[in-house]
Amino acid sequence: MIRASIAYRAATGTRFDFDYYLGTHVPFARRLLSENGLVRMEVDRGVSGEERGSSPPFACTAHLYFPSAEQFYTAMDAHGDALADDVPRYTDMELEIQVSEIVP
Repeated sequence: MIRASIAYRAATGTRFDFDYYLGTHVPFARRLLSENGLVRMEVDRGVSGEERGSSPPFACTAHLYFPSAEQFYTAMDAHGDALADDVPRYTDMELEIQVSEIVP
């Protein structure tokens, strides 16, 4: 099992529209990626950094679970452009993607 984490780096002056993200983008992503093996998707909303009350380094992180890295890459090849085209509708934050093997 692999997990692809898409993290949106919080920075002063940037925006992240959670209403649009949760109400429109996430269902859109689930529908498209399920065609290529998406097992589940989780969304984290940043609360703080290490210190209580500090700003979180990431405003949001989405975790996409696939049976294999190949299925993730196939899904991105098929739908990555459509998903990327939607990003400006909810954020102007930089995003980082990490693909990880879940170690038992």
